Amino acid sequence: MRRSYLSLLVLFFLLCQSISFASVLKIKSSVSVSGDRIYLKDILEDPSGIPDGFLQVELFPAPPLGKSIVYSSQYIRQILTMKLPALLKDTDLSSPDKIIFTRTAQIVSREELVSLVREKMGIPNLEPLSQDIPSVILPEGTLRIDIKQLSSTNSKVLVVKVSFYVDDKYIKAVNLSFKTDIKKVVYAVKVYVPKGTVITEEMIAEKTVDSIVPSAIEKKEDIIGKVATRILYPGQIITSNAVVEPPLVNKNEEVEAIRRIGNLTISTKLIALQDGYFGQTIRLRNPSSFKEVLGTVIGRGKVEVFR
Repeated sequence: MRRSYLSLLVLFFLLCQSISFASVLKIKSSVSVSGDRIYLKDILEDPSGIPDGFLQVELFPAPPLGKSIVYSSQYIRQILTMKLPALLKDTDLSSPDKIIFTRTAQIVSREELVSLVREKMGIPNLEPLSQDIPSVILPEGTLRIDIKQLSSTNSKVLVVKVSFYVDDKYIKAVNLSFKTDIKKVVYAVKVYVPKGTVITEEMIAEKTVDSIVPSAIEKKEDIIGKVATRILYPGQIITSNAVVEPPLVNKNEEVEAIRRIGNLTISTKLIALQDGYFGQTIRLRNPSSFKEVLGTVIGRGKVEVFR
């Protein structure tokens, strides 16, 4: 019991000594913080010798993001006297007449916002309806920006929602409006195109639009030779999700099937029972025995069977 009491006395003595090391507390003339609170550790020129428990004491709120505020040395002394009387009891305070407190931030300017929307929508000459788009002030950290279209595809005004995340935490969002009185050349089908049809140059024609058509294909070479993923009607604009690359193997098509056994390669002809893309496993049938096997598509009209 006596030993525990002595240990407490020693601990108290060391604590008092650690405080006395900082006989003069020197306050910075300019303080920058990224958080929303000001702590003792933020304002000291040299925090050495001050116990961590004191350094983590909250003094007052930080300024708004990207803003500064000036406090007098008298005000700082009052705050310290109120919140840390034990620290100032035998300690002098050295402080400039005025201390500037600044909360750091990252700023996304109007020009950056407009540029991001242009890039996302694929329209380099997109112009905002208003020139009074304010800059967005955000906390420091890893920034991620998401852009989502809110207006309908045939609207004369493009409205987008721009959401901001810092360190994967949602911070805020803004809605922006843009003019859509623009001319763009896209492509539409001229004839009825059933699902699964390979599109040829004769089936499509240029079409000029004056409104936003999300994902519309603007190069015909990105359409010709592709396969329709759904029925396309005459005049319908072709979008990126309306066509896909044709399969390397077509259903009911005779394909070359190979099997490797060590250094030996055996080749035969099988019938594909389904369409197949590169690397895809499909079912095949032997036309003689009607036995079904599985194989991996490795090229145009070519598969490698497992057994």
